[in-house]
Amino acid sequence: MLIAAGLHSLPEIRMCWSSDPLFRIQPVADVMSRSRFMKLLGNLHVADNSQAPGRLHPDFDKLYKIRPLLTFMNDKFACSAVQSSSQSIDESMILFKGRSSIRQYMPMKPIKRGYKVWVRCDSRTGFVYQLQLYTGKEEGESSSTGLGTRVVKHLTQTLAGTFIHITFDNFFSSVELIQDLLSNNIYATGTIRSNRRQLPSLATVKEKMNKGESKWLTRDKVAYVKWMDTKPVHVVSTAFSPDTIDQARRKQKDGTTLTVNCPKPILEYSKRMGGVDRFDRNRSLYTVSRKSKKWWVRIFYFAVDTVIVNSFILYTSVHPETSMTLLEFRTSLFRSLVRGFTSRQRRSSLYGSAFSRYHLSSSARRKLPGVPDDIRLDTGGHFPEQIATFHRCQLCSTRTNNKRSRIVCTKCCVALCVSPCFAMFHKR
Repeated sequence: MLIAAGLHSLPEIRMCWSSDPLFRIQPVADVMSRSRFMKLLGNLHVADNSQAPGRLHPDFDKLYKIRPLLTFMNDKFACSAVQSSSQSIDESMILFKGRSSIRQYMPMKPIKRGYKVWVRCDSRTGFVYQLQLYTGKEEGESSSTGLGTRVVKHLTQTLAGTFIHITFDNFFSSVELIQDLLSNNIYATGTIRSNRRQLPSLATVKEKMNKGESKWLTRDKVAYVKWMDTKPVHVVSTAFSPDTIDQARRKQKDGTTLTVNCPKPILEYSKRMGGVDRFDRNRSLYTVSRKSKKWWVRIFYFAVDTVIVNSFILYTSVHPETSMTLLEFRTSLFRSLVRGFTSRQRRSSLYGSAFSRYHLSSSARRKLPGVPDDIRLDTGGHFPEQIATFHRCQLCSTRTNNKRSRIVCTKCCVALCVSPCFAMFHKR
């Protein structure tokens, strides 16, 4: 039901059961009532809270409420697909503006407040192999090792000896990290800040260079390249030779395209770095995420979207003859999971008490019809039509006085007594 609701950009999940046909999602309303759905959603758990260790316990985990799901996902992702030869590591953000000790503030990011997730993806498809939620600095962590280095080492533990190529940006890069990965038979390429340790003096020398000009040095199988684009670009690599020059197309301010020389490490970095961005783009399309006061529910929604995106990538790779978009995949997934199930004793329809209900006006202290006034009071098109079954009259039926009718207004889609309810209902 969350998957189906994600296909519609409604302000609130409750509007899937709205009495206004403009917002109502009939396939969702057919599965169960709104009160039942909200009750189930409010009691959703993925861990036993009674077994949670206290804050002073050595096994205390800030992510205890969601940890079983994250662990299960990482295990399944690792064994569901063959490790590709080119992968990228980057950060992803989960929007959350509530109160949480692990919430991060990133003023330079599109999502400024939320949870930070480290992700290792396939460079071409964006398939997620492993993810790690950042919970802040832990006690006992060594300050000598940077956060970026610790993240890359953790996400690449299972890749030792595979000769897989990893790409990451200057937040993670360091010469020590590149050398450590190479010692574990993992190739790496990444941009690097010019003030990092063990870089040659060429990195900090300010000199005039023409666009497309480059300089490079190698040491201990690590290549450093300095290339002039709009500003100097610094890259380190253990996978590509810096003396190989290719052509790159750069867009100018006047809209024209200029072809310039570009070293292969920089060109390959640009091709292979977009894996996490592709994942974020697919995840943001038709997302199931909704506002929530519970801090971990947003992470649960993120997990659901991640699973769906990975499933879509696997399906399209196994069935290349089937041309299916992510929208079509989510639609098919919803229908396959529901398969006509309903917990209702009778089918929800566009007429009767299951569709339009009274609500109590706090000012007039009287019951008002649930059909929007622009439909109910519109002149023309209100014709009585007889149906096969009886439904409660929208105007006069109450809990103590149950009045039923087989006459339905064709425009308002509500059951009404022929006289006098039909005429009275369409008057202000």
